[in-house]
Amino acid sequence: MERFTRITDGVFLLKVPFTGVWTGVTLVLGDGPPILVDSGGSAETVDSTIVPALAELGIELSDVGRVLATHIHGDHVGGIARMREIAPSLEVGVFSESGARMRDPLAYSREIRARFPEHSPAPPPVLDGVVPDLLFDDGDMVGPLRVIHTPGHDTDACCFFDVRSGTLVTGDSLQLNGTISQGCALLFDPARYLDSLHRLLALPVRNIVCGHPYLPLGEAAVGEEAARRFLAGCIGCYEHDRGFVAGMAAAGVTDPHTVARALVGSVGGVEPEKLFLPMHTVAAYQEAAEGEHT
Repeated sequence: MERFTRITDGVFLLKVPFTGVWTGVTLVLGDGPPILVDSGGSAETVDSTIVPALAELGIELSDVGRVLATHIHGDHVGGIARMREIAPSLEVGVFSESGARMRDPLAYSREIRARFPEHSPAPPPVLDGVVPDLLFDDGDMVGPLRVIHTPGHDTDACCFFDVRSGTLVTGDSLQLNGTISQGCALLFDPARYLDSLHRLLALPVRNIVCGHPYLPLGEAAVGEEAARRFLAGCIGCYEHDRGFVAGMAAAGVTDPHTVARALVGSVGGVEPEKLFLPMHTVAAYQEAAEGEHT
């Protein structure tokens, strides 16, 4: 049985099974009702993993005040509808840009796959959405958590900064070299990723909790020195990938599939069976470079 593990006082991480790699759900405890950040990828794992893990801490899903989404990708919001079904009083909070995506996350999942259909797996058969109760913006406070908009992985990606402990709950906002199932970092919005990283470096971050185990540093950094090393590592990976794609373009190689395969190899990643995620990264870097020259 998967259990919530303590990162620091009041912050716990649960590794929820998901295809290819686990996805993280973070529990934040304080003076008010418990808060969950992200929901895992399916209704099934809410029942089989999240509810039992909460129960081990003496918490029922109906005790939780809010579930907040770091961004609207299926592996992070696929369980929200089931949570709301179990606990109708549970409030769902998403970044203001995410409202439409949260209402129909399956449509967005299909949109992501539509650009490279021959290199994409089928979308999930079920990915139910909900109408969010709370739309928050950059700088808003949700209990002890400050919302930090961190576009890069996607346009609506955000982190939640626990002002009490200095813990940054990041979802997928910090990519390093991606997960083993991705092959490399996944950035839909690399033009703003570097600014997001520098903004996080300016915060008094003492701990980091990620939504997956990212290569090569894993899913968490505990302590100020480790946290800054993690953020610096993300900058290094970004600079490598941006330079690699630019170098391929200078050599006349621009086909996203070809460049994606080479990029995965350059970071020592494992090439996934379907390359749509690395191809999105490559295409986004190419488009960002074109924007710089227009």
